[in-house]
Amino acid sequence: MSFIGSLFSLPSEALFFAAWVITSLARPVSMVCLALLLMNPFATMRKVQLFITTAQYLLMCNDKKWTAPPEDPASFFESRTSDNANTEKKTIIFVRHGESTWNDTFNKGDRSTLSFVLNFIPNLIWSVFVEIYLFVGGYEDESWFYDSPLSQKGLAQASGVRNFLKQPLEFSTPREQELIRIMLGQEKVAKVQEEDSPTSTTSSSPSSQLVSSNLRRAISTMAIGFQDRLEEKMPDDSILILPQLQEISRNPDALSITPPKGKVLDSWSDRHLVHDILTNQCDTSLHTGNKPVTSNGLIRMEEFCSVAFEKIDKQHIIVAGHSLWFRSFFRTFLPHKVDHVSKKKKLVNGGCVGFTLERIETSKGNYKYLVDPRGITVLYGGF
Repeated sequence: MSFIGSLFSLPSEALFFAAWVITSLARPVSMVCLALLLMNPFATMRKVQLFITTAQYLLMCNDKKWTAPPEDPASFFESRTSDNANTEKKTIIFVRHGESTWNDTFNKGDRSTLSFVLNFIPNLIWSVFVEIYLFVGGYEDESWFYDSPLSQKGLAQASGVRNFLKQPLEFSTPREQELIRIMLGQEKVAKVQEEDSPTSTTSSSPSSQLVSSNLRRAISTMAIGFQDRLEEKMPDDSILILPQLQEISRNPDALSITPPKGKVLDSWSDRHLVHDILTNQCDTSLHTGNKPVTSNGLIRMEEFCSVAFEKIDKQHIIVAGHSLWFRSFFRTFLPHKVDHVSKKKKLVNGGCVGFTLERIETSKGNYKYLVDPRGITVLYGGF
């Protein structure tokens, strides 16, 4: 009986012992953490600023709330005569980022429901522990949650894009071959260097522009997926950072840590893979910082269309971005009567899809945009 009584008393004794240990350690641990924070006040203030920004967006941001335009985008293009001069076209290729540390914690992904539920609390505890460590350790530009970087799974998905681009083209359709060559930078345009010089030369530059959201997981996906192209260091070949592509969400993982027009910041998870590219081959001249609290997805999608035609000279644009943004783009600019999977499902992590974006000037002098449904081509991954 005494043995059985001892077994029943174990839980209460364990709880008492755990409470005693926590109480005993709370004071010295708190003092050490406070000392570390005071030793690096700049990092502390930077982290506090990130927490305040997170709270601001969680409480005030209406990023997903907008009234969809009632007009069918196809209606503005019905009066054109086939390929008349007032219709402009750009080839766009969407590349979705790999999974992030935020996804690791909060999203089921391809895990079974049982596995996700059983591991959710341990994963959450681990992620909070890492965030506290980064806070007290003075890593002011590192975070598990804020502008979350690629996870190990996300790194593998980004490498999947790179491996896909290494595959032979012999089994691809002509349309797929065209788009993949654009991604590789094999479609070139001539560029005259030092035009006024008597020794002027002509070089070739890719006919496609790499652009990315200002969130680190998208930038890193492009840096890893297009590493072989970027390492060739072709003239004018860089990753243009566009805040218009920032994800449609109020969560902290959708907030950018990269300062306006400043250096793109790498993270602990992928520094060994992307540091040189992020330091030397990222163009932040159009990066104005975080999306405004008053912004929403529709505003940024329309701004991107304008930037694509007004500020990017190249005919082809490769976009590293996000699932909700991409799906909203197809819902907004595909003809209303077209029932396409891109309106319903997200592009998978690391997935690539190409299409033609058209622009026409209306009689009122403004511009309207249309995704041509006939040209949507899934290249890798799918929806």
